[in-house]
Amino acid sequence: MIISEGPLVVGPKLHSDQPMCLGCHAPTRYDSEYRCPKCLWPCCGPSCPADPKVHAPECAILCLQAKQNLTAAARNKVAVYHYDAMTPLRCLLLQRRNPRKWEQILQMEAHLRHRGPGTDAYSKEGETVLQDCSENTLHRICGILDVNGLDIRLTLGSEVVALYPTMYLMEHNCLPNTRHSFEISPGEKLYRVTVTASRPILKGEHLATMYTHALWGTQARREHLAATKYFSCRCERCSDPTELGTCISGIRCLGDHILTPELQVLCQDGASCGGTQLPVSPLDENSEWHCDRCPVVLMSSEAYDLVSRIGEEVDNVQAGSPTVTQLEELLSKLSTFLHPHHYHLYSIKHSLVQLYGHQQGYQINQLSDQQLERKADMCRDLLAITDTVDPGASRLALYSSVVLHELYCADCLLARRDFERQPPVVPAEETSRRVLQSRALLLRGIKILEPEPQFSSGSKMLELLQKSLSECDAWMKAKGLIIPA
Repeated sequence: MIISEGPLVVGPKLHSDQPMCLGCHAPTRYDSEYRCPKCLWPCCGPSCPADPKVHAPECAILCLQAKQNLTAAARNKVAVYHYDAMTPLRCLLLQRRNPRKWEQILQMEAHLRHRGPGTDAYSKEGETVLQDCSENTLHRICGILDVNGLDIRLTLGSEVVALYPTMYLMEHNCLPNTRHSFEISPGEKLYRVTVTASRPILKGEHLATMYTHALWGTQARREHLAATKYFSCRCERCSDPTELGTCISGIRCLGDHILTPELQVLCQDGASCGGTQLPVSPLDENSEWHCDRCPVVLMSSEAYDLVSRIGEEVDNVQAGSPTVTQLEELLSKLSTFLHPHHYHLYSIKHSLVQLYGHQQGYQINQLSDQQLERKADMCRDLLAITDTVDPGASRLALYSSVVLHELYCADCLLARRDFERQPPVVPAEETSRRVLQSRALLLRGIKILEPEPQFSSGSKMLELLQKSLSECDAWMKAKGLIIPA
């Protein structure tokens, strides 16, 4: 363990207007029948707002506009509760409630030079919240929350943001050497963050976490970091056009000439050269994208526009509870334009390996051997990517454990089918070897998720892995196969 600490402040996310209980942060509705008896803000039940440590300090401020909120909501049928202002308000109230915490918050970076007059952040966050709060202080607090806040997803689906006294000092790297988890079960340790090493850390090596998504390509990661954290990452992964050999940002070249040492050869029947377009200088946002097999060159803006349009299409399809058929068609279509390891294709494949075996008409025992083999092949492709971009499972523990479980389901069922066919296709010894190989996938997933706190998504996945392990051992015992001690 490297760090274990509670938050200085926690509350609704700065740029969110999703209604939540101000007592426990559980999702609620604007028209909830339960309300704080004083400020009349929606809550999840009659007792939550009474917690003096959470809601009471801000309640006196919110009371000033309680009646106006109810009147406006009833007249316009539109919510007028500014949840996005709640966490800055809680920070400001620490001036009197806990000056030590207030001083700790003020020591954090706000990057005000990037948030001055004329920016969207400046105009939105400049709305008056407290009469005795200067505009400069308000902008500083909002900047601190944007730059240093950590998002926490709670069990019921709501998200909050929190500031921590030490963790904010950790630097960013797209190949982090630590992982962190949040305590989200009710109790005194609620919202406590725990930071542990995700791999051996050498003496003198900087402790690093990751403030963006590990499954985005370099252009998307660096753009996100520049917009939210106000710095440009120059780590090993960002500096490598291939992103450690994964080509997770790669675009398929549609050129029809192959460049050889001797000459340019025209491809047969109008086919493309089969090369991959990657940025020449990935740290330069205006870098040209060159093909590794032919002379075709793309401008950075062309590559960006193509990937953005594809991303919108993937998001739209994923948002509509797609079927196996729809995702297979989308995967086939987009594979014309993207490298097989591209992060947009990863998203589709990650959904597909879960639908194969769980969607109606595609339950695990309904799948043909060919479909099971396809499921397994996609799982192996996904694991090859995650093992490279996140070797210590710092950020993708849940992604990897899901894929490990789905690969187990496919491989183990194929082995069991071969064993149970009459006459048997394989001897018992070969079946034992294959099932034990699949069983090892479960053990790996369990090890990855062991640090996950109770009630988290990871802990639920851990229970599923453990259940599958018990079922696997029971089947092997029933068939007289050898089970490891």
